[in-house]
Amino acid sequence: MSTDQEEQLLSYENQVNYYTNYISENPLYEYAGTYADEGISGTNTKKRDEFNRMIADCRAGKIDMIITKSISRFARNTLDCLNYVRELKDLGIGIIFEKENINTLDAKGEVLLTILSSLAQDESRSISENCTWGIRRRFETGKHKMSTKRFLGYDTDETGKLVINRTQEPIVIRLYQEFLDGKTTDHIKRIFEREGVKNWDGGTKWQSTTLMSMLENEKYKGDALLQKSYTVDFLTKKRTQNKGEIQMFYVEDDHDAIISKRIWECVQLEIKRRKKYLEEHGTNSYSHRPESNPFASKIICGDCNKVLARKGWRSSTGVDRKVWQCSERYKVKGVMGCVNRHVEEETLIKAYLMAWNALVENREDFME
Repeated sequence: MSTDQEEQLLSYENQVNYYTNYISENPLYEYAGTYADEGISGTNTKKRDEFNRMIADCRAGKIDMIITKSISRFARNTLDCLNYVRELKDLGIGIIFEKENINTLDAKGEVLLTILSSLAQDESRSISENCTWGIRRRFETGKHKMSTKRFLGYDTDETGKLVINRTQEPIVIRLYQEFLDGKTTDHIKRIFEREGVKNWDGGTKWQSTTLMSMLENEKYKGDALLQKSYTVDFLTKKRTQNKGEIQMFYVEDDHDAIISKRIWECVQLEIKRRKKYLEEHGTNSYSHRPESNPFASKIICGDCNKVLARKGWRSSTGVDRKVWQCSERYKVKGVMGCVNRHVEEETLIKAYLMAWNALVENREDFME
């Protein structure tokens, strides 16, 4: 027995009490327990813990008969419903559906069950479409509710409106600043983990993809893009990214911002600039371990416009040295591509220090 609608005739507690008493007081029955999932959809059985426990007990020989209110309470997926009914029937276990007056052990039970299960599935589809219609009408008027369980920086108030989480707010601000300072999300991830910065669930493990999605999330500037994803199949509840298949709704100044619109837009421009940089210079990373390799992906070949890569060379006298060579020079082993010569790492360090010192000495001019 399961229940998933607040509007149902009998409450969850009443149904549990009813079947507990009904079975316990009947001398023909020996009470094996009540299995009830509160507020869980019957369209699939993946998250129905009590239902799955009941099936496991059936397979273990602990149950001889199941009594449930109706087919729609048992399952709204025709295939699931029939598969379980047939499996239990093979085990000699019958299911009595009170509302439809069906016992699956009867000869006519499965024929009626097939028809009624299809109707139950269609009912589920209709409910899903009605819910979808209501949600999209609310989106049109700018109304929405969202879970903030996995959303760093915001909580929701009693009306469902986003409110800033003051404890997490500095983390979001720092992320945006670190990115604009030139760091990659992978570098920021390592910094956060090294410092023990807590994520949305209180842990200290971070993902660079999560940080990038935070940098691209318009909600941090106070706006809200609604219907980013949608449910493809009402039975499986499978969701997919909305790439224009259905209408989206953009709400400006929906809630208090953590990041100013100007800073947010600057970050989007920097994301685009870095993406273009990677494409132009034929590399897949904007930097790599800059703590120990600050020149990675930053030295560009003047001949072919590709990045230079660091190589470790050992001279005939056994002296190790680091050089930077165009990634196109020997892209095919043994075949010279780009003709540009290598550069000693010591030369790069000196060139950088000269440029930096020139900036510092003339900082007033640069500031103007």
